[in-house]
Amino acid sequence: MSQGVPPRQPWQPDEQGRRGRGERPGQPHPDAFDDGADEDPPPWAGMGIYPTGPGGMERRPRPAEAGDRRSGATRSGSRQAAAVRATSVPNAWSAPQDGDDGWAPGEEGRGGGRAVRRRGRRAQVAKARKTRREIIIAAVVVVVGIVVVLGVLGKLPFQGKPASASHGNQFVTTFQPGEFHSVPNACGAVSSATIGQFLPGKVARVSQALGSSVQSQCTWTLDAKPDFRVLTVTSQAYSPSLLASGDGSATFSAIDAYNNELQNLQHPAKKTKTPVAQIGTVVGLGSTAFSALQAFHQGGGNITDEVTIVVRDHNALIIVTMQGQEHGGGFGPVPVATLRAGALAAAHEAIARLR
Repeated sequence: MSQGVPPRQPWQPDEQGRRGRGERPGQPHPDAFDDGADEDPPPWAGMGIYPTGPGGMERRPRPAEAGDRRSGATRSGSRQAAAVRATSVPNAWSAPQDGDDGWAPGEEGRGGGRAVRRRGRRAQVAKARKTRREIIIAAVVVVVGIVVVLGVLGKLPFQGKPASASHGNQFVTTFQPGEFHSVPNACGAVSSATIGQFLPGKVARVSQALGSSVQSQCTWTLDAKPDFRVLTVTSQAYSPSLLASGDGSATFSAIDAYNNELQNLQHPAKKTKTPVAQIGTVVGLGSTAFSALQAFHQGGGNITDEVTIVVRDHNALIIVTMQGQEHGGGFGPVPVATLRAGALAAAHEAIARLR
């Protein structure tokens, strides 16, 4: 069996007279087993063909930089340096120190180092915000405490200076000098001589309608034709009150009660059908006093006159009334002057018992 002619190799001469491409002088064929082939290529050597993108632009690889994490040995060193800077620099926005290869807000991030720096900045901002809140809260607490203290002491700008009790601008909660803590029993405030003079005859003494250390009332009645007379004495010592006018002292409480009695006599309520009183002045009796005269018209033509004496001495109020029937039913007449004299005598004795 005959064998064919083996194929011609490029470097072998053609048996028919054609020669293959020979070796170029000075350029030996590279040997795959040559150890010197692993050396780095010269600077001018490299890839001459690159992938293209839209518009035919070549996509060349980015040059390796000192801080690029793809640059081999510099990658780990750059990451460690960034971590050290993020943990050692208190403020992420401070300038780099001497010898620091540095990073700045405008510098392009470096992978893990950039994340560390972001976390560091967020922590610093959160800590600063918390510190500001604590300072503001502490300042508010201090200011409120100062305002409260100044308010208690009455030294705030909009607070006036406390006035004395005599001017009626400062609230008083205790009894002042000269004021009475109690009143005597009204039934013993008028002497038997005064009773016998202005209520001649058999007198029936009525038990106390009001009996306490601060309030007492007693009534004497003469009911023997042709005389019908009634004497009533009421004593009361007032205490300091939030409802009182002025400084709220016991004296101002008595002043309010005194004015109320005068108002009721001058302008009685229509439902009571009480006649309007004629008001007169009284001198030399207590701190202040007045008198009033009323005429009560009853059915059957009966008319009863009543004289009222109201006296205030500091915080004590004395009210004395004496009435007598002018005519009707076989009684009277009792002169108004007699009623007034009897009321004034009882008022003088009741005030004297307060001392």
